[in-house]
Amino acid sequence: MEIKSEAKLTTFEAISMIVGNSIGTGIIAVPYLATKNSMLDVIWMVAIAYIVNVILHLIIAELSYNNGGVQLVKSFEGELFHGVMKKIFSWVVFVVYGLAIMTGVSGNINGGAQIFTNWFGIPLWSAQVIYYIIAGIVVFMGMKAVGIAQKYAVVLLMGIVAVMTVGTFLHPVNTLYTAPFHWNNLLALYSMVVFATSANQAVIQVVKGLDGNPGKIRSCIFIGFGLSSIFVLIVTMTVLLGTKGEITKELAYMQLGESIGSWAVVLAGIFSLFALLTTFWSNTLALRDVVHEQIGTGNRISWLIATIPCILFAVFGVNSFIILTRIMSGVVVLVSVMLVLTYGKSRRKAGASPICGVIGTVPFQVLMVISTIISAVGSLIPLS
Repeated sequence: MEIKSEAKLTTFEAISMIVGNSIGTGIIAVPYLATKNSMLDVIWMVAIAYIVNVILHLIIAELSYNNGGVQLVKSFEGELFHGVMKKIFSWVVFVVYGLAIMTGVSGNINGGAQIFTNWFGIPLWSAQVIYYIIAGIVVFMGMKAVGIAQKYAVVLLMGIVAVMTVGTFLHPVNTLYTAPFHWNNLLALYSMVVFATSANQAVIQVVKGLDGNPGKIRSCIFIGFGLSSIFVLIVTMTVLLGTKGEITKELAYMQLGESIGSWAVVLAGIFSLFALLTTFWSNTLALRDVVHEQIGTGNRISWLIATIPCILFAVFGVNSFIILTRIMSGVVVLVSVMLVLTYGKSRRKAGASPICGVIGTVPFQVLMVISTIISAVGSLIPLS
């Protein structure tokens, strides 16, 4: 099926779309949850999450590829729903999936607003509005603008992490604390690491931006999630080693900056801000496409329709960054069960598997369902 896209992406821009989407909201929350476990737990959770996310996102990419590069809601409609109830089911999924992403975007807005409040001492509600406007300008300009912005943001983030890591080891470091083992905490960590290194929306944008080239899509997925996993490990390790006292801030990288010095506070704030921005760009671009595909409005109008509820929910709804992030991770992984079922049907109908190959066969589909259930449980159970 022909892939329709508003813009073409270079390979580096495509990789940056994946990395930018996956190192945002979740990566900032992982260090906080890591304090409830141990660094060894973080390492093997990241390793498992890398394998799971590569398989899952290859499946997402091929499902979108088989349906012309559309977002998941339209793939569900085209592959899974039939008969007189087709449109009704499509609208139900549109609302549920859209609300899940909106919840995550609202948490993202709250995270960015907390940074502005820390920097400038302005009220939270005004910081939320300012962040929404500044972040939204890039997406308002279109997919190519997002790809370019992601590319430069990822380079900036890599530089900041390198400098912060060196700064951490120029001071006395902590002994890595091993928290008492508790299943609730381990499952919560797994759920957040999977979420922190996932990029469902960005992978579909990569499929479109690379004109459905299977080889390039596969390479971007393997490389992109590899870089994201390294980011998670380095950020978490430096936070645990370099932060003085108990980690109490949800945006833990900010607390690391305070432990290193005033210059590091600035860098940590910039890192946290751009990590949030990159996720905001990918998620709201995806929301725009979901609305555009469902109701047919233009791209800019679709973006406004999709994101105005996000800023309203952020201002008048739940203010906890961690709470919103965990809700988002729980809902999205549940949607993944439907994704796997839809992919199985799409693969059989297509009669070929140019992106997944053996990785998309039934045993791997079952593995994704099991992982999804575990992640959903981990996102909802209380921490010990």
